[in-house]
Amino acid sequence: MVYLFNEPVMKTGSKKFHFRIIIKLKDSAHLQMLGEPSLDDFISSQKIDRLLTSASSKKISELLNEARRKDHSYRPPNFLNYYCIGCSEEEKVREALNLLNKSNEVEYAYVETHSASPPPGSSNSNPLEPYQWYLNEAPVGINARYAWQFPGGDGTGKVKFMDIEQGWIMDHEDIIINYLPSTGFSHHEHESHGTAVLGVIMMRNNEVGGIGITPHANGYLMSQWRPDGTFNTADAIMAAIVHLNFGDILLLEAQSFDSLYTKKVWPVETLEANFQLIRLATALGIIVIEAAGNGMYSTGNDLDDFIDHNGNNIFSRSKSCFKESGAIMVAAASSDVPHRKINYSNYGSRIDCYAWGENVITAGSYPLLSGLAKNTYSYKFSGTSSASAIVAGAAIALQSIVEEKYDLRIHPKQMRLILSDEKYGTASKHGHLADKIGVMPDLKKITDHLSKPGFIKKHQGIKNIKEKKFQRRL
Repeated sequence: MVYLFNEPVMKTGSKKFHFRIIIKLKDSAHLQMLGEPSLDDFISSQKIDRLLTSASSKKISELLNEARRKDHSYRPPNFLNYYCIGCSEEEKVREALNLLNKSNEVEYAYVETHSASPPPGSSNSNPLEPYQWYLNEAPVGINARYAWQFPGGDGTGKVKFMDIEQGWIMDHEDIIINYLPSTGFSHHEHESHGTAVLGVIMMRNNEVGGIGITPHANGYLMSQWRPDGTFNTADAIMAAIVHLNFGDILLLEAQSFDSLYTKKVWPVETLEANFQLIRLATALGIIVIEAAGNGMYSTGNDLDDFIDHNGNNIFSRSKSCFKESGAIMVAAASSDVPHRKINYSNYGSRIDCYAWGENVITAGSYPLLSGLAKNTYSYKFSGTSSASAIVAGAAIALQSIVEEKYDLRIHPKQMRLILSDEKYGTASKHGHLADKIGVMPDLKKITDHLSKPGFIKKHQGIKNIKEKKFQRRL
């Protein structure tokens, strides 16, 4: 039996936390097979819904078949066997998890928690442009201004970009955005954060405010607050996948708070359903940029130390249990040179890239609310949020240049190799082995290599976008 799902709320200190249990049944199982009295009593007393509602079972099947054709190593789970259950008290959450994880028909169960507050995140034709030093040449910035000299370098073209988070100012004076019937709700508490992200990437060249890394990018929104009013990151990713094509860019401006065990903030792919949806996206050829997350304390969190529900260090590249989603994971660094890890940024061997995590000038009034104002700007955008937006802008510029020059698009694996390669970027103060925050891309080095003999041949993941099997349209 399936019920409509309403999220419970639990107050902890001054913050509200929303709890729900994500259940993945074994691929061949269904709810009626659980057959354990105590568990059946619990299940029957709760409101249950499928986790993924933005795509029909037929559409999910089509996506999986397409992913298998494009990536022969891809082994998907049964996405129709994901469910979610509300539970309002921590004691009941723990009891329910214990029951569910003992069931022979349950593959795994875990708690997803989110806070009602945003995560911690600050004369030319565009008045703020001279102060946007992250646009400047390396080693200071990513050299976006150099990329603008090339067709596509400003985001002009067919490459689509989609931002997944919780809210935006929909009609800011410096940003043009697109939204879809499946976009969901924009949460007013998060609108300045989302606008700051979009500003970094796509503020227009219009003589007001600043300018984005790719001011002509085709930007779309997908909210974690779904059209039915629930907070559901996994379903937002599925909805985004439906509307993106091979080589398009998906930015995950979100993080996950482990409220029951570590009490720390981690990347969203620590939750298994999110991981599987990200893996589906990359198998389909979608470029996924994922924030590493901002630690709650001054040192941040080492992803190599994270242990999943099976006791595995899934983010440690040196371990055999390492799990590969295919996403480009981004940490935050200082704006001064040499760049060093921002104290609260997560870090680890899993990190691919870093970018500015402080002093980022952009649209919106983050960390304050903009209210009804449509012309706000900030110089305080920060954290892995600003860093991920900068790397996403670099990916859009590169993909658009390649498409314009070669009529091709870069595969996720190759995009990650290029953006994280020290030959094409700026190393952190002590290098990746010590700092564990990856490389900041340098669009000048990358675009200069595009014309060199063998560059395209070397990156064999680049596909011909004219092939019909890679064309899924809005």
